[in-house]
Formats: sequence, structure tokens, C-alpha cells
Amino acid sequence: MSADQSPAQEPVRMLELLWGTATPPSRGPKPALSLAKIVDTAVAIADAEGLAAVSMRRVAEELGFTTMSLYRYVPSKEDLLELMQDAAAVPPPDVDLDSMPDHWRDAARWWATHNIEMFRRHPWFLDIPLSGPPMGPNQVRWMDRLLGALAGTGLAPGEKMGVLTLLSTWALSAGRLELSLTEGASRTGIEPDDWDPIYGELLAKVVDAEEFPALAEVIQSGIFSGPQSDHDDGGAVSSDADGHTDGGVGEDLGDDMTFGLEVILDGVEALVERRRTSP
Repeated sequence: MSADQSPAQEPVRMLELLWGTATPPSRGPKPALSLAKIVDTAVAIADAEGLAAVSMRRVAEELGFTTMSLYRYVPSKEDLLELMQDAAAVPPPDVDLDSMPDHWRDAARWWATHNIEMFRRHPWFLDIPLSGPPMGPNQVRWMDRLLGALAGTGLAPGEKMGVLTLLSTWALSAGRLELSLTEGASRTGIEPDDWDPIYGELLAKVVDAEEFPALAEVIQSGIFSGPQSDHDDGGAVSSDADGHTDGGVGEDLGDDMTFGLEVILDGVEALVERRRTSP
């Protein structure tokens, strides 16, 4: 935000930049660059080397321009990061959510797990601090898809937005956990999927049944040594050539993340039923 700009003007300026609605300069030579090229280049750098490698100077070098030439299109690196986030979201795939057997619930699951897929493709997305609600065109399209899936539930507009926020929060939390464990594997030598039996054995060495009775009972149940079967896994799904799932929870999400999502959806379903039966 510039020194002569009020806080109230900043969201408007960012909205215009994200949607490309700002008035272009009427004078000067025809631009040799484009905002899309700048953003695509920045995304490619982040995908290959991480967010720390992205700078206005580095992007300019990749494009063969001076750093100052980029500021005609992107006023700051912070603005570039906002644009990169929306570019990473990409428009939703053309999936008929209405045809899913359990329409709104399957659609919500599909929506949430696609966020995880996006984080896997662009893990740097999770390193960008949230500065406000999503305003970019791709992110708004994703919002619309979920709200559309909730259209027949009887939920009030505010409740639908609450569900959207809840699922977004789950996806961000699950994505960060998965990324942290994956990065931690380089230090510990233990892959995320291999932790359960190791963790159970380690805890068993120090957890005394008298001092930690509840945890000892969980350890003794054997849940760390084998597949967890106390809860539904949400259903397996298939993927198309682009890696898009067909509506269920991905088999590789992990029991804990899948369980958390299904519990959230159980709560939403209870609210939906309450709205449908209330006078």
C-alpha cells in the first residue's frame, strides 16, 4: 500500500489487479510484457525452487527484462504473491456435482480434497500469509462451486459461507500438516506413512498406565500397529489423467485427515437435517 493510499482503498486496488479491471495507461509504447507472463514465471520458479527463490529481480531475469519494468504491471512483491495464489488455484474442472450420489456431501468432499491436491502441486502456496478473504477470479470460482453444491440444503447464506470457511480451514490445516511431515522426512528419514508403528513403540516406552491411563488404553488398543478401522475412510476414488478425483476422498489422504473431514461433514449434515425438519 502506498503512503498516500488509505486502508479502505487497498482492497479495491487489489481486486482490480486480480481481475484485470484497472484502467491501463493510455500513452506510451505497446507493452512487451504481460501480467500473465510475469505471474506464470513466478509460479514456475516457486514450483521448482520454493517461495524463497521468488523475487521481482529473479522473475525479471527469467523474462529478460529489468526489474523496474515489472513494476508497471505488479506494484510490489506482495501483490505478486496474491496473483500467484490465484493462479495456482486454476479454474475448477468441469465436474457434474449434481450427478454425485450423495450430492452436497460428495461435492463438499470433492471440493475440500481438491484444495489438498492444489497444495501438493504448489506447496509454496501454504507459505504465503493470508492477508484477507480470497478475491481472485479462480478462487471466487471455487467458492461459487461449493456454494452451488449447498444450494438445496436449506442452509442460510451465512451458514453456507460458514461451511465454506470450515472446509477451507480444514484443507489449510491438513495441507500444512502433510507438507511439514513430508519435509520432516528428510531430517528423520521416516516417511509420513511409516510413523504410526514407530510412534506407538516409542510412546509405549514412556507412557505409564497409572500416570497416563487414557493414552495407555489407546496405545494398548493397537491402533498404531495396524490399519485403523474404527471409522469410515470416506470412500476410495479414481483420478483422471489430470489428477482430478471423481468426488470422494483420495486414498492417499491418510486416516486421520480423512476422519477429520468426515466428522466435519457429519456435523454439516446434522445441521442440514435440522434445517430441513425445522418448521
